[in-house]
Amino acid sequence: MITRMSQWRVLIEENIGGADHKEWRISDIYEVEGEREEARAIAHELAMAHSPKHPALPQERAVYRINEDMWLTMVMGVRTRYHYRVTVAELIFRG
Repeated sequence: MITRMSQWRVLIEENIGGADHKEWRISDIYEVEGEREEARAIAHELAMAHSPKHPALPQERAVYRINEDMWLTMVMGVRTRYHYRVTVAELIFRG
């Protein structure tokens, strides 16, 4: 059976792994109870405050809004820079 739906999510994609083996992947998916505006508010908050696994000792953070539904956050550590992306997404199909 095919399930059709329209549900809002907030996705976090980030570097996973150490300095010698980084992998870019989705680390979290937040299910949103409300509509798109609620998802955008949650995404904005996560762009500003999400604590990625790396770097272990964050020194500085820079947040860029790419568009109304996407943010890119750079987190600078002592020696290495990491980044993560927060995206508002509409789940339209799961089968």
